[in-house]
Amino acid sequence: MSTWHPPAPPGVDTGPLPRRSAVGLRLQFCLQWFWLPFRVVWQLFDNPASDCVAEGHGYLKFVLTPSRYRLERSGTRQEWEAWADRALEQGIAAATSGVASSVDHYNTGRTRYQVKGDALVPRTTIRRRYYRGIGAGGLAVLAARRGWQIDWRDARSAEIRLSQSRPGSSG
Repeated sequence: MSTWHPPAPPGVDTGPLPRRSAVGLRLQFCLQWFWLPFRVVWQLFDNPASDCVAEGHGYLKFVLTPSRYRLERSGTRQEWEAWADRALEQGIAAATSGVASSVDHYNTGRTRYQVKGDALVPRTTIRRRYYRGIGAGGLAVLAARRGWQIDWRDARSAEIRLSQSRPGSSG
């Protein structure tokens, strides 16, 4: 597959993001066990539809595991690529199955509504914590390998939206 992707607009930094501070990471790692029960309770009352698709909906997304702590502190570009690729794979799988289930539900004649046009294009989001070490440019290359592209308008926000590339749109 081609790794071509639409270039970032001028002024958008596509390189790796700055590493998180050692003190902040250590505090998060040690204190997470105290605030985790409150965060889990908060999640029970929160809207799960607003969550990042790649993270799933379990409480483990709030835990800074030892492996992720090590990645944040001293991860190489290859380790960050593997981490981002796993998140991208989960997000793409969820988005693709979501579109397929919508088509199955709405386009079978059980309802008077139909899914067509732009609604058939799978979309997902990936948060910064998954691509920090490779930047938006690295995420764009990983997405292009899978036939997806970044919405560059989101490059400065906490999460980037991605959509499946339309056939014939790659160069």
